[in-house]
Amino acid sequence: QLAKLRKEYKLSEVDLGQIDPTSVSMKLATFGLQGAATNLLWSRAIRYKDREDWTNFDATLEQITKLQPHFIEVWDFQGHNVAFNISVEFDDYRDKYRQVIKGFNLLKQGIRYNEKEPRLLRRLADYIGIKIGRSDEKKYFRPMFAADRDYHAPPRDQNPLTGTRYEDRPENVTDNWLISKWWYQQAEDLIDSGVAAMSTMNPFLVHSEPAMQQMQYARALEEDGNFNEEMRQAWQQAAREWLAYGLRPILTTLGFEVRLEDVDRLKEERDQAYDDLMAIEPGLLEKLRKQRIADLPKDEREAMEKAPADRSDTEKKLAEVAKKKTMVKLEDVAEATDIKQRSKAIKLAQKYFDYAARYRVANQYKNVTINYGYWKNRAETEQTDQLQRVRKLLYDADKSFIDSDIPTAEKKFREAFALWREILDTHPELLEEETFVEDLKEDIDRYRELMGQVNEDGSRTLPDDFPLLDVVEITPGPGG
Repeated sequence: QLAKLRKEYKLSEVDLGQIDPTSVSMKLATFGLQGAATNLLWSRAIRYKDREDWTNFDATLEQITKLQPHFIEVWDFQGHNVAFNISVEFDDYRDKYRQVIKGFNLLKQGIRYNEKEPRLLRRLADYIGIKIGRSDEKKYFRPMFAADRDYHAPPRDQNPLTGTRYEDRPENVTDNWLISKWWYQQAEDLIDSGVAAMSTMNPFLVHSEPAMQQMQYARALEEDGNFNEEMRQAWQQAAREWLAYGLRPILTTLGFEVRLEDVDRLKEERDQAYDDLMAIEPGLLEKLRKQRIADLPKDEREAMEKAPADRSDTEKKLAEVAKKKTMVKLEDVAEATDIKQRSKAIKLAQKYFDYAARYRVANQYKNVTINYGYWKNRAETEQTDQLQRVRKLLYDADKSFIDSDIPTAEKKFREAFALWREILDTHPELLEEETFVEDLKEDIDRYRELMGQVNEDGSRTLPDDFPLLDVVEITPGPGG
């Protein structure tokens, strides 16, 4: 009965019959020293990798995972190691692909033992998206992955997820970005249902990732040249999911919830609370400040009244001290308000601080971490006929360039950039988004490569009448 329970709850740390009975790791494991045995095997695995002894490397990985099935770092490290590091050791893209899938399956085995651990689900989602859809071999990997029935629909006895809550993943979903989205959704569901805790994971990222993978799917369709209704619907779905994310209340580490769609409203509420507080007793803020200036010692007051450029080093220090002493906070204004209005003033000050904190957090994630506004605008505009025409022209231009049809490529590029000019004149706000500008500059760089074959001097100089010279001159931000 105990053995059945251990199997049911996946509590058995190891089946010792699956470990080499003559190995040192076996001796350590039988004395309860699984950690030491695992460290020993990890060292061996690294040596086998360095020697490119893949047979012994695979066998060692198998023993490590048998020894420590509930230590998720083992699965994460080894899954990444095989999919990203070992795969690049092979020359043929088909051999690379097999190693990538082996890394994915390692993570699936880890999920089998840790099916309520969202971190492993998110790792698998991340690796499927990046390694299949972003690697140098994505041109080969994406169609291979979509057609890989052994991966998507393995027999039950060969499926690492058999018996878990994930064994019924939809078999008809085979695009890597949509599968990545599905795994992110499973991790999100674990947290939403209370099965798993958010722990140290960033809640804004956790809830944004399913919708973001839908965006990546729509982009991949464009990159693959699928300019059809399926692609348009993919962007429509992305726009709906992104808006739902923006409307979702997300609990912050400060203990309150915010919605990214509410950023502008939070700013308005903050500013209104400030104006209402100042309106209770107009001029009180300045009155308090003047009083504090009058109470300053003479040397500090004189130093502060001097122009910054005229201050000596001593006066600069005095001015800094004076600045701190004369600073009037909102709570000071509230406390100094007439007794009849003081309670109202204190409540307004508290309201201001509450909305200011919510706005600060929401604005940080909306405009910096998540870049919410850009992706919302992107999902909406990508559905339009104009944007689809631009994408198609650029796709055809690249294809003609690869096929050495230089005249056609130049013609398509010119048409695309002329249309971009019309779009940017209608939507100048697009140029405020650094991500958009970087993407557009990549298109321009490809056009420069073409001009290297068009210009008689072989230079990559753009034509004098190039319609997007303003984009070329945009200086990237600090992170660009």
